[in-house]
Parts: sequence; C-alpha cells; structure tokens
Amino acid sequence: MTPLIHIWRMMCYEWFDALRSRRALVALLLYMVTSVGTMYGSISLLQKIEKELASVLQLPASDNPGAITTTLWKSKPFQRIMRQVSKNKEVYDDIQGKSPIELIYAWLSFFYMPLLVALIASNRIPEEMGSGAVRYIAFRTSRATWVLGKFLGQVSLLALAVILSGLCAYLVARLRLGRYAPLEIVWNMSFWALRAWIYSIPFVGLVMGLSLFTKSASKATIFAILSLVVLSVITGLTTLFGGDTGWRALLPYLAACFPSDYEMLLWRSNVQSLTTGSIFLLTLGFTYLGIGYTFFQKRDL
Repeated sequence: MTPLIHIWRMMCYEWFDALRSRRALVALLLYMVTSVGTMYGSISLLQKIEKELASVLQLPASDNPGAITTTLWKSKPFQRIMRQVSKNKEVYDDIQGKSPIELIYAWLSFFYMPLLVALIASNRIPEEMGSGAVRYIAFRTSRATWVLGKFLGQVSLLALAVILSGLCAYLVARLRLGRYAPLEIVWNMSFWALRAWIYSIPFVGLVMGLSLFTKSASKATIFAILSLVVLSVITGLTTLFGGDTGWRALLPYLAACFPSDYEMLLWRSNVQSLTTGSIFLLTLGFTYLGIGYTFFQKRDL
C-alpha cells in the first residue's frame, strides 16, 4: 500500500502547488474562456446560417438560433446532408435528433482539448527537474511514483476544468437561446464533457512523456505542440491515402497508435463502443508516459 499512498500524496501536492502558484486558476480560466468564447461565436454563426436556411427553404424567420435547426433534423434532405458530413453511419444514427447546441459543445471540446493539454501539462515535470526540486523528492519516493503522481494530478485537474467549462458553455447557450437550450441538455453536455476528458488522457500522457526528455519547460512545450502537428499530419495523410498500396498502406497501422483513431468511438451511444474507445485511449496515455519514463529512469537528476 505504500506506493499507492505515495502516489496519492504526489497527486495532492500537485493540486496544492497548482493552487499556491495560481496555476490551477489560470488553467480553469483558460478552459472556461475558451469554452465560453467558442460557444458564443458558434451560436452567432448558427444564427447567420439559419437566416440563410430560412431564406432558401422559405421557412419562417426566428429570432432564436436553434429553432430552425431543430426542425431541420426532421427534414429528409437535411438528414442526407448530415449523413454525408458525418461519414460514419453509426455515428450519424447516434447523434441524429440531438440538440445542435449539445453537438456544438461536443465538437468544440474534442477540437481544442489537445492544444489546451499541451499548454497546461507539458511543463510540469521539467519545471521541477530544471529547478532541482525533484532531487529532494527522490529521497522520499521512487521516480515511478513521482511521475505517476504528477500524471494523475494533471488528469484530475483537467476533470475539474472540463466540468466547469461545460457549465459555463451551457450558461452562455441558455442566455442566448432561452427555451431552445433546456435544462435537460446540461446532463447531455456533462456526458460529453466526460468523453472529452477521457479523450484528453492520452494527450496528457503524450506531452508529459515527451517532457521527461528535457529539463527545459519551454522545450517541453515546443515538443508537445510539434507532436500535435505530427499527429494531425499523419491523420490527414491516412484519410487521403489510407487505401493506397506501398508505404502508404502502413498509414492506417501508424494512425492506430494515435488518439484520433479512437475519437469516433466516444461519439457513439452504445456502451460497448464507449468502453472500447475509453480502454484504448487510457492504454495509449499510459503507454506514452511509459515510453518517456523508460528514458527518464536511466538519466541523472
């Protein structure tokens, strides 16, 4: 039980240090501002689109964005368009009929989560390695316990940030949409927040695993951002050339090592897909962290 106690203490210290340095407040504000800003902008864009749709389809004008879009879910032409956009029949069947505001929040959460993780979690380990503080901790616990405690501390901090950002996003939707953002969708948005949090875990493992290769916080942040660019490029190449032969045929196997390959499983509604996607993402998170730790345990502090 001693290693578990040490991991728990490292998690608590991570929270204490975040609160003492106001880093937790900065992280929460960053998530909430991003969530509120993107939700507000998306609703404004939705309002403009609905005005165009009302003009083209000769639907009655509405001052509340969301009214026409909700009605359009029942339209066969609109359903065909959404089916083509989703490019996945199972995902389309699961999201069909859901509130547009709920789907906007879900898409935004998955979209900006990796970058926010890179900006917040990438420099935590190098800060203590660069200052030499890790040497004092090494006398009291193992390196594995220290790394795992830092990792779980960041994951738990992200959970709080995601929950609060979801509540703020709903308040914006409620203020702008009124009855078209009913209280019931809070639970749905909370569920999407949970999925986005699960999706963030492999990225936490990735950026913290990379940070174990350097004592510079700035270099760790650069490594984290570059890794996201590489993942995006390979994912894009897989979409374009996934069915080709030669070296391009290896792209789907390479993409299977990245979190984006399992993102759509979290958009499903059935328990089996959600469980499968969550297991793969959690496994990737600990794998990335483990690769970095393999190098870290052999280097001098």
